[in-house]
This record gives sequence, C-alpha cells and structure tokens, in this order.
Amino acid sequence: MGINKQVFFNCLLIILMVFAGGCSPPAELPADAAGTVSLWVTRDFGAEDIFCSEVPVAPNKSVMELLKEHLDVETEYGGGFVNAINGFASGYSRKTGEEQQKVDWFYYVNGILSDEGPAEYVPADGDVIWWDYRPWGEIAFTPAVVGAFPQPFSGGYGGKTRDTLILAGEGCDKWAGQLAGFLEEAGAKSVEVVPYSETAASNRSQMVLVVALWEQLCGSPFWEGIQQHRDRTGWFAELTPGRFYPLDEHALRQNEGFGEKTGAVLATAAGLGDPHPLWLVTATDPEGLAGLVNALVENPGQFEKKVGALVVHGKVLGLPQTAGSGE
Repeated sequence: MGINKQVFFNCLLIILMVFAGGCSPPAELPADAAGTVSLWVTRDFGAEDIFCSEVPVAPNKSVMELLKEHLDVETEYGGGFVNAINGFASGYSRKTGEEQQKVDWFYYVNGILSDEGPAEYVPADGDVIWWDYRPWGEIAFTPAVVGAFPQPFSGGYGGKTRDTLILAGEGCDKWAGQLAGFLEEAGAKSVEVVPYSETAASNRSQMVLVVALWEQLCGSPFWEGIQQHRDRTGWFAELTPGRFYPLDEHALRQNEGFGEKTGAVLATAAGLGDPHPLWLVTATDPEGLAGLVNALVENPGQFEKKVGALVVHGKVLGLPQTAGSGE
C-alpha cells in the first residue's frame, strides 16, 4: 500500500478545487439529461457545506464540465487542471518554499478517491461527487471514505458496479445480514455473506465489508498494520480492545476515548481509484455493533459527508475529530 509522495502530490494537483455558497434544491432535469448526480462541496472534512445539490448531468459530461456549470472554476495546463474555485486554492499550486501550505481539495466519486482528473472522469447517474477542502497533516492520504453510503456498494466506481462480499465475524451473522438486505434494496449488484476470513479481507477482488467485534480482529498483523500506517490508509480512529479513540488530522487522540456501546465504521483502499475498497464495521461490544448497524440501515444520512465515524451510545461522531468535539 506504499505510495510515492511525489506521485501522490502530482495526483492531488490533478484532483483539485471547488467552492460555492450554501445548499440548494435539486435542479430541474433537462430533457437531454442522462440522469442526476449529487454534487457536494465542503470544507474541513465535511464539517461545513459550501455547495450541495442533486444536479442533472448530460451524457458524456465530465466532472470538470459539471463543476463549471455550477461553480466559478479556475484552470491551468490546457484546462485539465483545476487550480481554484471561487478563490479557494490549493496550498501547493503556484507556491514554493514557505508559501506552501498543507491545505488542498480532495475529490471522491462514491467514496473512492479518484484516480482520474475531473476533465476525464464522466459520472454516471446516481453518482456522488464529493470535493472537500481541508488541511492535511500526518494522515495526508485518505483513499476511501464512508460519507457517500450506501455508495460505493450501490453504484461502484468508473461506471461499473462491483460485487460485494460481507465477512461476518463469529456471532455477527445477524448484523451482516441486516447490512446485506439494506444494500440489496439500495441497488447493490450482488451481495454475499460468508464467515470472516483475513485472506478475503486482504486480497480483494470485490468490495469487502467486514462486520465483526474488534476483539475478534485486534492483534492481527493485517489490522494492526492498517492502524499503524494511517498515513496510507486514512484512518482517523485508534481502535483498542474495549476502547476507541477519535483522532484529529495529525493522528492525535482528542479525548479519553469511548468504551462500552461504541461502534466504528471506517474505510480504506489500496490506492487512488481502487474499485475494491475495504470497509470495517466494528464495535467494542455486541451492543455497540447492534447500534452501529441500526444507524447505518435506518438512517444512513447521519454518515453523509463523513470520512469515517464513531457511533457512541447511538450518537454519530464524524472523523477526524477536533478538541472538544464529540465530548
């Protein structure tokens, strides 16, 4: 899961920029539209909405063209690179040395960090296009997020919906079945529930969703590796037996953590544009797992525009957290 930093920043520069004001109602669908997409523009890991609306999209229209229809976009390099939107610009583009700041736009399609620039990516009907303007520190690379749920399971990536494999920990079949039923109703192509296997979680040929208590997974080199390499996996939570800690963008604990009845939903992937992300739905105890799954299937909107989330005694806390939030 290693990534060359220069390649990463080059990719970031290809993936940039958006800004506008406020949420707006769905636009009227033109006669020649191929469908609609959800276009979200936020700041600070989804904490503040800048623009969010369901907008019509014509056949073969790129994300760049869609942005220009609704936002003031400044481009470079022949129009394929977005430098700024409404004055909000990359902290690296057009800057050198001390002028550079660790703030950028990150662009996701159905919760997957895109490997195509906005001038190349053509969204499909029902896609969620999310741009977030945020600082990045020790956790600079976040290849997958949970904030478009039930995407990517319902719509996939690159115009293709992949199969979904749900891996159920011992005694977790009920909750895995709940999620499977919800995803099937949401339009997932094929959903299969099987007993948990670390091999299936690590060597993915389809989208994988693990439903298990953390005590069943902790101590595994695979899962501990994901936690230890947050700079590559994009996890803003520290999971320990019996206690989950929310982290900030610098991977620092923000409070004393949460114990009983606490769940966590987190996502990661092998890199940019990985169509087979790995999601983890876990908890400190059975009550926490039940509460998390119920929140996901009964009110998925609670997770909208969140990179990851903890559910503590039924309350959804977005990740990363800042000092004082979630207490």
